[in-house]
Amino acid sequence: MKAVKKKVAIIENHELGIYSIRHDLVKAIADQYEVTVLTEVDDSFKNGDLEQVVRFIDVGKSVMNPITALQYQKRLRKALDEINPDVVLTFTIRPAIYGNMVTRKLKLPTISTITGTGPLFESNSLSYRIARMLYKFVLKKTKFVFFPNYDDLEAFIKVGYITREQAKRVPGSGINYEKFSPQSSARTDGNFVFLYISRLLKDKGVMEYVEAASIVKEQVPSAEFHIVGPLWGGNKKSLTVTAAELKGWIDKKWIVYHDKQKDVRPFIADSDCVVMPSYREGMNNVLLEAASMAKPLITTNVTGCRDIVDDGINGLLCGVRDGKDLAEKMKQMINLPVSQRESMGQKGREKMIREFDKKLVIKIYLQAIEEVINEQ
Repeated sequence: MKAVKKKVAIIENHELGIYSIRHDLVKAIADQYEVTVLTEVDDSFKNGDLEQVVRFIDVGKSVMNPITALQYQKRLRKALDEINPDVVLTFTIRPAIYGNMVTRKLKLPTISTITGTGPLFESNSLSYRIARMLYKFVLKKTKFVFFPNYDDLEAFIKVGYITREQAKRVPGSGINYEKFSPQSSARTDGNFVFLYISRLLKDKGVMEYVEAASIVKEQVPSAEFHIVGPLWGGNKKSLTVTAAELKGWIDKKWIVYHDKQKDVRPFIADSDCVVMPSYREGMNNVLLEAASMAKPLITTNVTGCRDIVDDGINGLLCGVRDGKDLAEKMKQMINLPVSQRESMGQKGREKMIREFDKKLVIKIYLQAIEEVINEQ
């Protein structure tokens, strides 16, 4: 008789995270377990791959608004009641909060990953004040809580959200360095191309990127500043970029816009330098991918970015929220000899293979899942 597979439920904010960042991890889990993903589904990223081995249930958005949050929790509970999983995995802040509130009531063992904290400990906004209040109790029964960097891990222990026994560090989502390998560029124009890849959110540094582009364009007209990533309405209005702002940047010819893309590798291949001026990260996946493809990087000197970039070795670090400093680092990158930029790229790839291999990340998660299941 064929053995019945144990069941794993994965709670994620949006299917984008499953298809892009966690694709290999989800597939590896699905090789051993029956996997259901509870997330917001808009079918933009379906590729005929994951859908063959994973079931998706659309539970909509997770937001801090109390009324919609309760509705979201009801949808989560209904789905989890139907699935009756042996273990639940949550990724990102709001699934960690609401997911654990539901799994705690249902007595479902849970493994949560805090992919990044953003301004959790500094912001006085209502949503982050609520998040801090909820974090005080929602993770108390969580079996393991994974963090992509030690800064966030220690911060959660210090304020008493978790115990040291619960905490585990994992090197971000890791990188498939075989998939993200160096590729030849199709460009023939000779212009210097900077590339920014992210949802268009202000705390991802897009405003500083555009400011720096406007400065550098005046001095180096042949420099190009490309953006790959969608306008994003799922966050606070104070963090979102409007369609009018984006149109203004395009009309002024400060940037070249490519919207969201299922495969960013051709864009990385055609760039000379990848830029991520984020305010804070768990572990930035775009930087991991670009470094793995042997591209020099420019990023901010903050948690989750400086872990990837060794200043002057595989890229350059700039000040956070400082478009002028970013512009200076961009000009410095342009003026480096080609051989030095190539050396930066090669050292970055070596670092990815040495420290951020996705196989290691997958092994850590599979071991944690097995441990939780074996305890039942």
